[in-house]
This record gives sequence, structure tokens and C-alpha cells, in this order.
Amino acid sequence: MDVVKRRLDPRSYVKLVGSVEGCCVAPLAALWTSPPASVVRWDLAANAYPAPSGRKGPVVFAGSFNPPHHGHMEIIRYLSKAFSEVHIVIGMNPNKIYPVSPETRKQIIEQALPFIGAGNAKVWVWGDVIFKLAQHVGASALYRGIRSWEEDGKAERYLEVQNICWPMISTCGGPFGTYYVEAPPRYSFISSTLLRARLKSGESIDDIVPASQQYVSELVRLSIMSGRRLWRQYFEPNHP
Repeated sequence: MDVVKRRLDPRSYVKLVGSVEGCCVAPLAALWTSPPASVVRWDLAANAYPAPSGRKGPVVFAGSFNPPHHGHMEIIRYLSKAFSEVHIVIGMNPNKIYPVSPETRKQIIEQALPFIGAGNAKVWVWGDVIFKLAQHVGASALYRGIRSWEEDGKAERYLEVQNICWPMISTCGGPFGTYYVEAPPRYSFISSTLLRARLKSGESIDDIVPASQQYVSELVRLSIMSGRRLWRQYFEPNHP
């Protein structure tokens, strides 16, 4: 597909990608309705994730992290114990402007890593398809964080099918398996949408962002304030 992309004009390439999505990815995602066979879940009795049986190879943990919060950090902590390397990938669209920039999100996560003992994690801002980075770092699998399959499953299954189909279509490589980690139940109310709403209204975010990251809270606030007009347009499209 990369060769095809170089030969086609951008409009034709986008049209081709849309056709492949419509003919392959979307129908399979619609038919594949069963939940994942295995989801890593928080052990309420132990008040922790199940202990991993030794560290495996590199893994990619992808998301928008817009902005990062407690739920993300607990999942990163678990993956850092279960795998030798954790590549945290902040997906971005190069043509889109974000209220909290990908680079700011990257800085927030990097500042948090020492506090959660994730010294084997690296943060990337990535504007291409995720499986290409996974191939680059030699990852064996892709991981996604969810609140629950009931809440997030439909959108996640579409991404899972993309990770199966596109490596084969684009590079003639093998498909990437996608695996899931549920955030701890006590953080099930947290979402990046809630965090952005709190920041917009000036409410406290101490129950969303780890207490040891008060400076991170301020970093997010400064990022929001620096793009105040853009932020209002993001939430209020009709605002001048």
C-alpha cells in the first residue's frame, strides 16, 4: 500500500483506503460480535491486577490519552511488569489541531512514569497507522485500555479488525493480535471526556489525576489556557 500511496494522488488514495475499509474491515467488525476470549481484569480481593508470569517481549499500548488519567496509569503500571518494554503510543492526525497537544500529553505521561515504576516504558507521538510502529519496535502484540467491553467494545472491535487486516494488505505481514486491560473499577467513572470537561469548568481534577502529579495538573491547565479560544471552539463549535 505504501507503493500505491506514492503512485496515487492523495484524493485517490483516500478513496481506495475507504473502499478497503468498507469491503473488508467494516463487514468483519459488524459480524464479529463476541467479546474477547481474555481480558485482564482488576482482582478486587487482591486490590491489584493478576501478577504476570515473567516478563515477555515488547508490547504497544495505544490510545489518545487525551489527557492521561488514573486509569491509564494503572494499565501502564501493569504492562510494565508484564512485558520487557512498553511502547506507549499517542495516536494523532497530523491535519487536526488538539486542545491538549500530543506533545503535551507525551510530556505528562513521561513525567508520571517514575512515580508508577514504569522505567521500561517509552512514549511515542505517532501520526501513521499503529501497526507500523509495532513492527518497528518488534512488538508481539497491541494492547488497549477499556472501561468495560460493554461500554467500549464496538469501537475497539473495529480497531482490532484493522490491526488484523491492514498489516496483511499493506505490507504482506502477519496480523497483530489486540488484547485488552480493564481499568480498575474505582476508576470506571473516569474518562478523558470527563477530565476535559472538569478542566474547562475549572473544577478539581485531583480524583482523576494522581496526587503525586499536581504539577501535571497545572501543566494541563496551562495548556488549556494557552489555547483558550481553540478550546472554546472545540467544545462550542458555534462560538465565534
